[in-house]
Amino acid sequence: MVKISVIMPVYNGEDFLERSCKNLSKQTLDDFELICVDDGSSDNSLEELKKLSDKYDFIKIFSQDNQGSGKARNYGISKAQGEYIAFLDADDIFIDKDALEKMYNAGIEYDADMVAGNLLRVDNHGKLLKNFNYVDDNYAYCSKIEKIRPEEYGIPWAFYKNIYRKDFLDRYDIRFPDLKRGQDPVFLAHILTKIDYIVTVPVNLYGYSFEAAGGPNKRINNYEKKHDYMMHYYQCFKILDGDGKFNDSLIKYAESLFIFLSLEDNIHDKDLFKAVHEVFEKDNPELFNNHLEEIVCLRLSLADMYDFYSYENSIDNIEESLINSSLNGSIPDKILDKYSEFVENNSKEEDMVCVSKSLINKAIPNLVNERTGKLEELLSSNSWKMTAPIRKFKNRLKKQ
Repeated sequence: MVKISVIMPVYNGEDFLERSCKNLSKQTLDDFELICVDDGSSDNSLEELKKLSDKYDFIKIFSQDNQGSGKARNYGISKAQGEYIAFLDADDIFIDKDALEKMYNAGIEYDADMVAGNLLRVDNHGKLLKNFNYVDDNYAYCSKIEKIRPEEYGIPWAFYKNIYRKDFLDRYDIRFPDLKRGQDPVFLAHILTKIDYIVTVPVNLYGYSFEAAGGPNKRINNYEKKHDYMMHYYQCFKILDGDGKFNDSLIKYAESLFIFLSLEDNIHDKDLFKAVHEVFEKDNPELFNNHLEEIVCLRLSLADMYDFYSYENSIDNIEESLINSSLNGSIPDKILDKYSEFVENNSKEEDMVCVSKSLINKAIPNLVNERTGKLEELLSSNSWKMTAPIRKFKNRLKKQ
């Protein structure tokens, strides 16, 4: 048994393999193996790996028909002989030369099933750049050797900046799901729900070549990948939802979904929102008029499906989305019906509101520039209780 098995899925990576293998050879850890799984490459990746294996005796080569990086990693795990498993993509690098050694030693000392390091971005010129995910507090920065609770990790991103005990993965049969995109967070979400603690080590382990990867929009380029990318959110939410431990991370993760759907490249992507409906709105396959209405509907669906997206921590965002969607015209009755049902089923009795669809559709689009007494008459009417969205507009107008 070796100390660490590094799993590398390879698909058409011949241009990067020499750099990544040379980089790995500089690690100070004295006992590791690199499990390369060629995933049906159509270039000369396999031939390049064979050449490199003559130069570096730590390389072991396996091949499979093209099935995606997730299945390639699963195959690599099954062949691994290491106490711990690390992951490295062909176009990425490890940064600190002693990172694997320090992380392995910490794992042994603290008897840890998961050891976390840090991640930096690498541009096409090899320059190291800051990781904006630490600025946004999306996942934990490792500033010292310590134990943290799994819920302190944050969004289950950047699985490759951590190492995992192989016996732990085998014991719980944790493997990558069969998804074309988004399989990594699902893998890590399963791990976070099974471990008692994470040991953090203040080293920069992973260098992510973000320009070579191309960003999510370039990689999620057909309907199957868009569907699977939405499905990974669904699966992560389902895995981490439940006893409330991961609520903060889940809420932040849900917001990342809405940010992704609101990107300029995505707001007019009908296939993407079709995938949203297929995954989250199976009972309502009809697409709405624009991305804002889609986001309102999705927020309401999440509130129905998951405990973490409770009334208290979702109502403000739902109502803000409702207001934004109304600025483009009338809100579809299906959304208003769902919103009304959501409020009725979840709000406290003293806060109960009755939603008049005709009044909302008439009032909200006209409230932004309204300055007449007619507005005050509408807002103070006793014939119906005002909904929270309209109250928000009233407060906004008072501040202007």
